[in-house]
Amino acid sequence: MSRAAPWAWAPLLPSLLSLLSPFWAPAGAEAQAASVLAPRQVRGLLGDNVTLPCKLQTQDHDVQVMMVTWTWQDPAGRPQSIAVFHPTQGPSYPSNPNFPEPSRLEFVAARPGEPLRDATLAVRGLRTQDEANYTCHFVMFPQGGRSAPTWLRVLAKPKNHAKPQEVLLSALSQEPVPVAHCISEGGRPPAQISWSLDEKANKSQVPGTLPGTFTVISVLTLKPTIQDNGKNVTCTVEHESFEEPSLLPVTLSVLYPPNVSISGYDNWYLGQREATLNCDFRSNPEPTSYEWNTSMGPLPSFAVAQGTRLLIRSVDESINMTFICYVTNVLGTGKAELTVMLRGQKMYRPSANGTISYSAVSNNATSPQDLPTEGTR
Repeated sequence: MSRAAPWAWAPLLPSLLSLLSPFWAPAGAEAQAASVLAPRQVRGLLGDNVTLPCKLQTQDHDVQVMMVTWTWQDPAGRPQSIAVFHPTQGPSYPSNPNFPEPSRLEFVAARPGEPLRDATLAVRGLRTQDEANYTCHFVMFPQGGRSAPTWLRVLAKPKNHAKPQEVLLSALSQEPVPVAHCISEGGRPPAQISWSLDEKANKSQVPGTLPGTFTVISVLTLKPTIQDNGKNVTCTVEHESFEEPSLLPVTLSVLYPPNVSISGYDNWYLGQREATLNCDFRSNPEPTSYEWNTSMGPLPSFAVAQGTRLLIRSVDESINMTFICYVTNVLGTGKAELTVMLRGQKMYRPSANGTISYSAVSNNATSPQDLPTEGTR
């Protein structure tokens, strides 16, 4: 549609309409013969286009619409004319500080020479300052003036991300420290952030990149323990522009030297062909080396280190010693010790029914009276 030049008297329309409406306003049933339908609120995203619906509903087919005008309420609360449509002269867009480019506004349905019943207005390239109250006003003869307000809300959909903050486990400090960050950038209005952990979160808000937008930062804090390493938490971001909340998973990272223990020393007996000890650990970051040793020095010939495993090729009384496993990462070295003490031997004897009964020597057995209950095989 070609855009008509603004009428010279268009800026005076709000005052002119307020003067004419009382003289044109009908009484009695005629006052109910026409009404203006418009939504109470319309929402649009920053930078997008939005339409402000406005339609005249009337049972009187002879009603004459003299003109339609849209006003925008400025920050001081004053109505400013921004768009006018005349049945024969078409549209006009009075100069306005908030709409210096006439191309941002357009009547989407009204046409010159056609009955004027639909005054829906398009607003293009939404800006934060476009958020305001807009009023659609029909001037009719003989019914007078009818209007309906619409509040335009301008939203900005935020970009969200969450990340862990590595924290070093320290026995010297018991104060809560930051362990995760959740950031919602460039939202309008500010987003709401919550965490799945019932721990303290420090929230801050700063201006976003675009005028009128906001960035919200939530920092989860806690007193870290080894058990917190690898724990999964969720940051939930809620915003008016979302159909459903945004859920952002975060895996916590607590840094600490290796925590070491030794397992596998169970039901050993003298004469056993082979046995294995395992060096178990918890470590963040991952270990860089493993080492087996004894309290007397290097491993004996019958013990072979295989990373976190120690293979014992034969079990005899020479095995009675203390084995030590060292695990090292970039933060330090952890160790565990295990003392092996075996006495006695595996004893076999025939039972009355011809099967072979045996008694296994416990690794803590110190005399024949300490032998465990018999079994059969």
